[in-house]
Amino acid sequence: MNSLRIESEGVAFVHARRARIAAWAALIGGVALTAAAPVLLVLTQWAVVWAVLFLISHHTSAGRTPRRGSARPATVAVEEDEIVVAQAARTTRLARARLEAGWIDGFAGQHHVVFRDRGGDAAWIRVRGAEEASALLRAAGFAADQHVFSTRLVSVAAERLTRAERVGLICLAVCMGYPTAPIALIALWSGPRALLAAALAVAVPLLAYPPLRLLGARTALVGTDGITLKGFFHRRLIPFALVTGASADERGVWLAHPGGARTLLPTMARMSKGSAAAGPAPTSLAASTEVLLARVREAMAARSGQGAAARFAALDRRGRALAEWRSALGALVRRDGGGAGYRHAPLDADDLASVVEDGAAPVERRIGAAMALSSAPDPGHRRRIRIAAGACADDALGAALEKAAEGELAEDDVKRALRARAR
Repeated sequence: MNSLRIESEGVAFVHARRARIAAWAALIGGVALTAAAPVLLVLTQWAVVWAVLFLISHHTSAGRTPRRGSARPATVAVEEDEIVVAQAARTTRLARARLEAGWIDGFAGQHHVVFRDRGGDAAWIRVRGAEEASALLRAAGFAADQHVFSTRLVSVAAERLTRAERVGLICLAVCMGYPTAPIALIALWSGPRALLAAALAVAVPLLAYPPLRLLGARTALVGTDGITLKGFFHRRLIPFALVTGASADERGVWLAHPGGARTLLPTMARMSKGSAAAGPAPTSLAASTEVLLARVREAMAARSGQGAAARFAALDRRGRALAEWRSALGALVRRDGGGAGYRHAPLDADDLASVVEDGAAPVERRIGAAMALSSAPDPGHRRRIRIAAGACADDALGAALEKAAEGELAEDDVKRALRARAR
């Protein structure tokens, strides 16, 4: 495991979880008080409105940056299970198992490494330059070839509608929806409750899905195999095999595809009618756009393409049943006193591990290489498979690689890994 120790001129922490818990408490408390005593609606409505607006803003906007002047010097040490940030006033320990993402950011014109945990809290660590930032990310296991990168994208509404159109849509929703809330509560309090509750249980999800799909923020997962776009009950995989380049403008990152088609990864809301198509890159980009563009290019560069070489064709499935494929892979392994070798092709365990790690290799070939390594005596090779699985944007492929390495791969696992690329 890599270890590293650096001196940082400033480390700041952003605590998003506390504010989110307070907003949920205000929302649930306001609704509960209103249901118990509708007369309190005059007072509780303001707490509910504030909580709803805060949660919508949190869900649809980019992550918070540190307050100016909040950073303090610190010693940062990457250890086996945690990242230790020792400051004069306190020592903070970041459990590596809880960290969700890590990236390099140009906040306030200086290089920062950002580590974000699953609850949304983040540590912003100022470093001396890009080289030290890359070393810190790699030591923590968040380099492009080690871990998938997750970033928030703006909603479909923010991508396609201008600011004036979004304001009009929100005003319309408030004018139509706000008066119905007290009416529904009063009716539920005084009318036939069972019938009304059943009607609301059916109507609310049906009515809520379109606006949630339209207004909900999306997430981009950048791995060595491609980019997964996740929205409200929606998921789309864009394999890097279908991406010829990446560029950026004031709206976000554009992926170029063969034939001239483009896909936008919107990091900023659309502000005017004229910003609908990709144009020349502006002189300066938003920090979130720069971070995403750099990570996409880094992930594309990490794809060696060696796994697609003809000498690895023996790992391909070629239409065989799973049991026959597994048996054929096992037949490649020569077990003798000198250790594991490969009888029919000049492949060793490091060759197979490089195929698993190569995002440019065919899906079935990567799975086949992981299966062939399932009997490898060196635990380091299985660790490389786990790291490669964690760097996959496609969850189904990552799960298939891990199960193949453990000898637990099933036919359904392979089908799920292939299905995402057939959409």
